[in-house]
Amino acid sequence: MSGKKKNKTKKAKKSAQAEALSLINQVARNARTALSRQLLDLGLYAGQDGVMLALDGNDGQTPGAIAASLGVKAPTITKTIGRLAAQGFVRREGSKDDGRMMLVFLTDAGRDQIKSVRKSQRRTEKAAFAGLKEKDVAHLLDLLSRVDASIAAELSSGSVVVADRLLETDPLEIHGSDLPGDDEQAAETV
Repeated sequence: MSGKKKNKTKKAKKSAQAEALSLINQVARNARTALSRQLLDLGLYAGQDGVMLALDGNDGQTPGAIAASLGVKAPTITKTIGRLAAQGFVRREGSKDDGRMMLVFLTDAGRDQIKSVRKSQRRTEKAAFAGLKEKDVAHLLDLLSRVDASIAAELSSGSVVVADRLLETDPLEIHGSDLPGDDEQAAETV
């Protein structure tokens, strides 16, 4: 294969990978938006469902444990728990073993709401996969699992220090020069 042909094939592969990753991000946003709209009908905001489902699986957790299980920071969970408590879906109480520790529990109203949350999830899933056969969904799941494993391996290798720093930065404060790589390409990423 000639050098030009190899280079063209390499660029096409990179372009397809960039397009695939962009589409994965778009699908995730659209799926979350679709579910959020359904949850809004229940009086819930994005993210509250995750906290409620975490408590449904293991009631009486600390905010830190909930945050860790959802992969978010503790201040985010604290705010969400406050809103859920104000809505009457969760209650906070001190631990009987350690008075310094606060535990979060679903209320009866929260437990009732779980059924509606799960129904909303099923409706969103049904809409997302309409027209796909079971084997197509299984194949997609396999491919996405492999992509996720690759990303997780990259993150755990420590070679993504800049990305970690950017995650803690307000997106409105990020400039192309803050990103690794080509400045023109970096500016397009933001």
